[in-house]
Amino acid sequence: MIQYLQHHDLDRAKWDVCIEQSINSLIYASSWYLDAVSPGWEALVLDDYTAVMPLTKGRKYFLNYLYQPFFTQQLGVFSKLEIRQEILREFIEAIPKKFRFIEIQLNEQNHLLDERFKVKKTKNYLLNLNKSYDKIYKDYNEQAKRNLKKAKKQEIEIKTIPHGDIINFYKLHKGIVTKGVKEADYQRFSDLMEEAWQRKKLIARAVYNKTNELLAAGLFLSHRNRIIFILGTASESGRDAGAMHFLFDNLIFQFAEHKMVLDFEGSEIPGIARFFKSFGAEKFHYYRLKMNRLPWFIKLIKP
Repeated sequence: MIQYLQHHDLDRAKWDVCIEQSINSLIYASSWYLDAVSPGWEALVLDDYTAVMPLTKGRKYFLNYLYQPFFTQQLGVFSKLEIRQEILREFIEAIPKKFRFIEIQLNEQNHLLDERFKVKKTKNYLLNLNKSYDKIYKDYNEQAKRNLKKAKKQEIEIKTIPHGDIINFYKLHKGIVTKGVKEADYQRFSDLMEEAWQRKKLIARAVYNKTNELLAAGLFLSHRNRIIFILGTASESGRDAGAMHFLFDNLIFQFAEHKMVLDFEGSEIPGIARFFKSFGAEKFHYYRLKMNRLPWFIKLIKP
């Protein structure tokens, strides 16, 4: 039986055990992560936390809705057992009717194959690290190999720096073009990264040249068998120096021959997608679910 539970009714210990033991476990669904990106989140829970689905809720103009929080690529249904189509449909149908508009992203294991639901396939890129570095490097494309050679000639190096410095660097070089992200969202993200750091789940790396100029930086989250690229960018001089390729190559070298995957988090922007593919990453898909239960007169405004 699937129950709808409000935030104060959730058993957080059982929730986190379910997420940790799920066959499709992702860090985004951990209770502490959800607290940071969607305060007051609610959930659907099957039986005694055999399977769960977080409900990241909002309210506007007296209407309740579900949305995908910033810095949270995939949510949906998480389960200790195989996620069959009928279970997935039951969860979607159990979303309370009070949520009049729904636009959320399911996870890679939530293959919603039902014509009654409006879904959009979205790309993600994963790189298997369970082989030698030499074998992984062999699958880099020529552009990646050229950029790495260029970077190594310029005597650049990797350093670990505070996550706050990386966020500020990102805002300086890319944040102004990140659609819809407000200062409050960055502050929430900063708090989330601090929590991840305290839990030893954060990798914060930066690339400097020989004059100690910061060229590129990235934040990565570690969870079970997955390292997730959550945020990062390069300056103009960093792009010229191939610094982002150098940053990722260093991480790949460190974790090669581990039973892990590097999750690039995908992108619909062609240039970014090409960068991810340059390391030999494979394309996978997850689904974006949209349900419009708004009154007819509002549907005319928001289809």
